[in-house]
Amino acid sequence: MTTPPRRNMSSQNAELSLENLAGTVLDQRFRLERILSSGGMGVVFKATQLSVNRAVAIKLIKPDLAGDSDLIARFVQETGVIGKLSHPNIVQFIDSGRDLNGLTYIVMEYVRGETFRHALESARLSLLEILHVFVQVCDALIEAHHLGIIHRDLKFENIMMVRHQDDRIHVKILDFGVARELEKRSEITRAGEVPGTPGIIAPELLDSSEPSAQSDLYSLGVLLFTALTGRPPFEGRNDFEVMRAHQIEDIPNLYELLGDSVPEVIIELAYELMQKEPGERPDSAQAVRDRLERIIGDLEKQMMDHPRYVPPLRDHLRPFHAPRMIAANRSQEFLAAAPQAQPAQETASVAPMSVVTALIVVIILMAVALVYLLYKQHVLTTAI
Repeated sequence: MTTPPRRNMSSQNAELSLENLAGTVLDQRFRLERILSSGGMGVVFKATQLSVNRAVAIKLIKPDLAGDSDLIARFVQETGVIGKLSHPNIVQFIDSGRDLNGLTYIVMEYVRGETFRHALESARLSLLEILHVFVQVCDALIEAHHLGIIHRDLKFENIMMVRHQDDRIHVKILDFGVARELEKRSEITRAGEVPGTPGIIAPELLDSSEPSAQSDLYSLGVLLFTALTGRPPFEGRNDFEVMRAHQIEDIPNLYELLGDSVPEVIIELAYELMQKEPGERPDSAQAVRDRLERIIGDLEKQMMDHPRYVPPLRDHLRPFHAPRMIAANRSQEFLAAAPQAQPAQETASVAPMSVVTALIVVIILMAVALVYLLYKQHVLTTAI
């Protein structure tokens, strides 16, 4: 008996596009409604679970990448990770599969809320509420770390906030797409790549060191620094300059940036979380959570009201735009070759020189005009 030829999935998916996926029903169970977010490799849709008519979020590999075996393996690994997690502060895994069109997907709880970044940008949170958010992030990390899972991509966009009717804030951690299970020594990445985001990744991971709970705590420190000041601790003209800064530059002076607006105990915690050496950071997410709870308790006794907290540099809040895979084996080469940023005092000295030059040109032009007018007046007087 002759086996009928199978349709090539890669060519089939090439005919699909993100624009016409809306309305598609996956496995006769989930209807894609609209795009919530899109990255380089995947896209997240708001969808409907038809059996119970409830909103869900579906993450799927982009159709034109559906034939990438490494990417599919990484996607399956993510499914295995989030399938192990069950916690009130971690987005709930519902299902996963691969439909007849070759679309590989993960179904997750749909969270109606806003990102931590959006809440900070709009300055709607009090300092106590910001600290409560970090307590709940620690709660999620405690659970994940207990199971040997390191998130490795903690950023404001992956922290969703839902404000309930009683005005309490509930936090959900999203996207375990680059999470690592410590008991699994193998990593499904292309050679020389390190998963993560340059603006928040722990320095030791850039040297291909094994991730640990302290790696997530470093990212937590970066988020705390940014939430308090309104700007990231390190910036650069490209990803490699940012990564180099995280590895070698001193942490900016939070006391100068914040003044008296934030208690010293919070500043001290941010410094400890952002230490370059993992062993110099707090021992665990539980230890960080306990310290935050003590700080909150003291502040609640001291503060009669809880005004909105406005970071001094709120206008500098920007997303951590970055590739999800960083070339680790070339990072040092690029870091060494990357043009070095000029010191602030040297950069500042350029502007005054430009002003002086402009003034000299103006004075010369005025002098020329004055001589011309005097000459013209002299000619007219002589003619009369």
